[in-house]
Amino acid sequence: MNTTNKYDLIQNTLLTEVSGRLKEFDLLRKKLLVATSGGNDSTALLLIINSISKTYNIELEAIHINHQLRGQESENDQNFISELCKDIGVNLIVKNGNPNDTKNTTKNLENHLRNIRYDIFANTVKKKRFEGVIIAHHLNDHVETFLMKISRGAGLDGMEGIKSFIKYKALDNLKVYRPLLQIPKKILTQYCYSQGISPRQDSSNLINSFSRNRVRNKIMPEFEKLNNNFLDSINRLTKIISSMNSQEKERIKLESSSLEIDEMSKDISFSRQKFNELSLFDKKLFLKIKFTELSNNSFIENKHLDYIVEKSKSNTSNFSLDLPNSLKLIAKKTRLSLVDTI
Repeated sequence: MNTTNKYDLIQNTLLTEVSGRLKEFDLLRKKLLVATSGGNDSTALLLIINSISKTYNIELEAIHINHQLRGQESENDQNFISELCKDIGVNLIVKNGNPNDTKNTTKNLENHLRNIRYDIFANTVKKKRFEGVIIAHHLNDHVETFLMKISRGAGLDGMEGIKSFIKYKALDNLKVYRPLLQIPKKILTQYCYSQGISPRQDSSNLINSFSRNRVRNKIMPEFEKLNNNFLDSINRLTKIISSMNSQEKERIKLESSSLEIDEMSKDISFSRQKFNELSLFDKKLFLKIKFTELSNNSFIENKHLDYIVEKSKSNTSNFSLDLPNSLKLIAKKTRLSLVDTI
């Protein structure tokens, strides 16, 4: 197959795949916001959706968030995406982060910057009445997340990897869509080059002090040496896990109907006595589900779940536990409450 035919096949495959995903999400003929950094993945996403928008009457705008942490490199990223959007006729919204927000932070920098971006997405979507924001996570990201989650002892929910759609209650019900999750990174890179575009490269992706970069740059290549179809193999596994998890969630929903649950946007409480009557597995799964409902970005470790389970059975009437991502458990004599403190 010559280069021209190869690129034509890649383009047709991508346009068919992404338009199909947008149809599944009921996003055709809607007003959409596309997040773009100027890198390979988000540049490909913007180009693909812009092409699709002409057929399906999608009202499209792009958003670029400049965290201003990499000096001239950050400015070059912004200039690149500004010129690209001008060339293809897409309105670009640029938001600047404040470098001082990251100084002396004790938080995980990657998560901290991600939270800033999602806050900006939520405000923009609400203000301009977009249906939601489209993110360029792809198959490699999906598998990387799976590996990171199992390295930390994730349960079934964590082993699903990245979800293709999430609604964030705590962010004004922000809807986040990921139509590229079944597409490998190399295909997106090839698509950009087929369009005569050389996206920006983020030098911070080469810094292996970030855990995700170590997985991406060191661990993933070793697995791919063992199995050329490693990405597809893990993708199939996550789908099996997702199916199993869905069944378990339905079962837990029925099992927990007796817990006298009282749900608010940032507070979920339930009977301590009824909770203690559940099996150990069901207790942990119930907690995982409810914490995720409060914060989709939550990652509650098994040690936290064990602590909650053991303390809830004790004679200690009142206790509390601070958890990752602003979550907290507050226990009274008869009730347990899961709280998002933001």
